[in-house]
Amino acid sequence: MVNQADRVLIWSSQLRANDFPPVCAMTGAPAEAWHKFRFVTVPGWAYASLVLLCTGIGLLPIFIIMAVVSRRATGYLPLTRSSRTRIRLATWVPFALIPIAFAMWIAAAIIGSAAGSGSSPGSTGNSIGSGIATALLLLGILTVLVGLLGLVLLRPLVAPVGKVLAAQTGQVDNLVEIRRVHPAFVIAVQHHQQMRAAQYMPAPPPPILPGSK
Repeated sequence: MVNQADRVLIWSSQLRANDFPPVCAMTGAPAEAWHKFRFVTVPGWAYASLVLLCTGIGLLPIFIIMAVVSRRATGYLPLTRSSRTRIRLATWVPFALIPIAFAMWIAAAIIGSAAGSGSSPGSTGNSIGSGIATALLLLGILTVLVGLLGLVLLRPLVAPVGKVLAAQTGQVDNLVEIRRVHPAFVIAVQHHQQMRAAQYMPAPPPPILPGSK
């Protein structure tokens, strides 16, 4: 069930049940902790809804459509504590930039208000205050953009990523392709899947001894 050395196919029910061997998905070392992952995949055909922008409907209805039709899989993967810490840092550091941006906007509003109600219009103090307020406003916008880009780009470089495939004919469960995982984890998962499959295979019929008929 492996396409390449750094990726493996699992069932979404396996991910939901945390049914994995105790091998770190990122390093291949013995696992010490579990970390929650949420994989979301938008079907390719859903991007055709972008043509609705030509009707002036706006982005919000399109995002709602994509969210509704997206395929999802959630569960826990085994990790070492250091690997889990790396993922948390890659997640929370970009998030931390957002409140910093709000603080800049609040400061810009206070400074801009003080500059507008202070000295006479066109004075040097008024111009300096307005300039600082504008700079803080633009810097806050830039900080939010950096934080959002960090969430989109940084975490996939650090943590495993997954693609939820469409359910195959006759199946109610989705396959999930997990990429950027350690080859030792891939081998361990493959062996684990084989053992699980053997448990559900029907037992072979008993041998018929010569002369028993």
